Amino acid sequence: MLLLILGLIFPTLSLSITLTLSIPPSPPLLPNPHTLPPSTHATLHSANAHLSAPLSRSNTLVFSNLTKGSYLADIHCRDYMFPPLRIDITTTEGEGLGVEAWRTYRGNEWENKGQRLGGGAGDVVVEVRPLGGKEYYQQRSGLLSFLKSPMILMALFSLALIVGMPYLMDNMDEETKKEFQEIQSKRGPASDPASAIQNFDIAGFLAGRGGGGGNAADDTRRRS
Repeated sequence: MLLLILGLIFPTLSLSITLTLSIPPSPPLLPNPHTLPPSTHATLHSANAHLSAPLSRSNTLVFSNLTKGSYLADIHCRDYMFPPLRIDITTTEGEGLGVEAWRTYRGNEWENKGQRLGGGAGDVVVEVRPLGGKEYYQQRSGLLSFLKSPMILMALFSLALIVGMPYLMDNMDEETKKEFQEIQSKRGPASDPASAIQNFDIAGFLAGRGGGGGNAADDTRRRS
């Protein structure tokens, strides 16, 4: 009678296993897993089960009495992001249940498996490392990033050119200064933007004619 009872109990026990998700040190991102907030927990979802496991002092998350099936494991943490995992619990020949852990990606088909993270027969420990830290506040940009702006660099260059040009002209030798003045005189009034704007005939421009005020006066005399 006792052997019959044991024979009924042991097959039942062999149909469930324990899955442990371990968070090891991951420098430089997470050198000490003991600094994880106590609210860190993991969830395990399948078609028929929705389980949750808290973070233990040994930085592990333990799911007990898991049966055959396919699960989605997520580690929820306030400060770090962890990858979602696909957990497959299958039957192995002569060894009961076995576990296979794969990295998965949201939005992909369930059959598309990522990197294998671990597995084996019986109770299994799978190491899960964080992907990155979470940022809830935008850092204020410093003065250096402001000065690196292209518009600011152009404005500073123009300002330096305007301020430094008189000093540059004063330090020129006489021959260079004369050559510069000759070049400016050859360009004529067109080189002076202020005079060009003053002599611009806007009425003639709008009427489809170019040139300055003199052309407009000639057109007026022709019409008269």
